[in-house]
Amino acid sequence: MENLALKLRIVRSLGPRRVWTLARQRLAGHRSPFFESHCELFSGSGLELGGPSRLFGAAGYAPAYSSAAALDNVNFASVTRWEGAIEAGRTFQFREGAQPGRQFIHEASALVSIPDAAYDFVLSSHMLEHSANPIKVLHEWKRVMRPGAALLLVLPHKDGTFDRYRPVTSIEHMVRDFESEMSEDDLTHFDEVLRLHDLTRDPHQPSREAFRKWVEDNQANRGVHHHVFDSLTAAQLVDRAGFEILCVEPAPIDSVVVFARLSPETGEIANSAFVDPQAHWLRNSAFVSDRQRAKG
Repeated sequence: MENLALKLRIVRSLGPRRVWTLARQRLAGHRSPFFESHCELFSGSGLELGGPSRLFGAAGYAPAYSSAAALDNVNFASVTRWEGAIEAGRTFQFREGAQPGRQFIHEASALVSIPDAAYDFVLSSHMLEHSANPIKVLHEWKRVMRPGAALLLVLPHKDGTFDRYRPVTSIEHMVRDFESEMSEDDLTHFDEVLRLHDLTRDPHQPSREAFRKWVEDNQANRGVHHHVFDSLTAAQLVDRAGFEILCVEPAPIDSVVVFARLSPETGEIANSAFVDPQAHWLRNSAFVSDRQRAKG
């Protein structure tokens, strides 16, 4: 009942356009239009960072587990709050009846035991916001992707999450983190997180004091959102990391989804339609803050 009450509070705060979009998504089975017409991009051998995620399951928004021939996984520790205890080796069960994939215990920015050009696609849902240096992470993912490999990246959109009172992180800030080689022990955003985190949208935190302890122990639990995203900054991040963007979509209630690929060609990538702050797709976004940003 607590989670249902939280969902109702979030829905009421989203505005009529977003609620209508959610209703249409529910009627359509919560499926990504882009994924439905391009599921072959995720039919080979893939790697998931974080997870497993319900969004990629058979009933999920982008059911990549159903289309994947094989899938390996990376998590940052052998025990996490979200997955519990995990064991390295052939232990990642992504789909019933499929051969388990390999489970790696690595930092997302240092996939040290994975060779170059090993995968046909990469998946990640609600993981990259926990990284202090997301551009560095995306560069490492590129290293293990084959030319033409697809990326399916899901990030929390501030409008639907406990980040709603925090400012969106600029792409310039993320570039500075990359150029300064920011490490995972970064404390830059912690004061802001403690001050502006919306506990009414975070049922996992019983009190402000419990949340403070959670933040202070971030090196072990990796629960802090270092960066805050809207649809534009999600697209700009993927563009800055050198991917060709194929589509940007809103996902149920709280997420923005970026589909991209590692272009097999060299030279400039044409992502201008996605990274322009005045882009038409932003003006028609289901998220209120996207539309406000596009209006200037």
